[in-house]
Amino acid sequence: MAVLNFKDITNIISPDNVGLGVNVTTGDIIFSLAITFATAMFIFYIYKKTYAGVLYSKSFNISLVATSMIVAIIMMAISGNLALSLGMVGALSIVRFRTAVKDPKDIVFLFWSISIGIINGIAFYKLSLIGSLAIGGVLILLSRNMVLNPPYLIVLRGSKIDENKVITAIKKYCSRHYIRNTTITESGKEITIEVKLRKEESEELLKDIKNIAGVEKVMMFSHSGGLSE
Repeated sequence: MAVLNFKDITNIISPDNVGLGVNVTTGDIIFSLAITFATAMFIFYIYKKTYAGVLYSKSFNISLVATSMIVAIIMMAISGNLALSLGMVGALSIVRFRTAVKDPKDIVFLFWSISIGIINGIAFYKLSLIGSLAIGGVLILLSRNMVLNPPYLIVLRGSKIDENKVITAIKKYCSRHYIRNTTITESGKEITIEVKLRKEESEELLKDIKNIAGVEKVMMFSHSGGLSE
């Protein structure tokens, strides 16, 4: 029985034998990374354009670009070797995304950037470009305020709030209202009311409520995280 030495083992696992990066030239690598970078920057722009949260994270947006390019490099490295591809999937399955995702839409962008890296890594550039344009257009369309008269939350704070006067003022501007929560403490009372405005007259509503005796502070929250005071 022949005995394998160290040189024989290194020859067996060399890229030429395991099929790593089969037929991938330097020009292919540069072109693939350039297309991936351009597509990832499009994702960067769409994320920034459609972001509706309170605090925009530029570092997360930059990580989307880096993720696409890293995944593209990995795909070029394991192209042509099915066994190694499956092993890479198993290895990546143990990776955990430790950072808390504040907006569920961030998961969509993260998956989008990974998909772009995979697609460009196997040289499906047309699918990458057309798919990204379609996804970006859909996200921009859906990110606009397409809901007429969305509901808001009004939070009142004060010592002796006359709820009847507050409700009267709310009925003047709102088609619907619902008291979500009432909290009484030693310092005063806090009331949370869900309302649906007839028109965009939030400032007028807040001013009328603020002028009611006993109301010390009034705030209005939207579902997108916006705040009026």
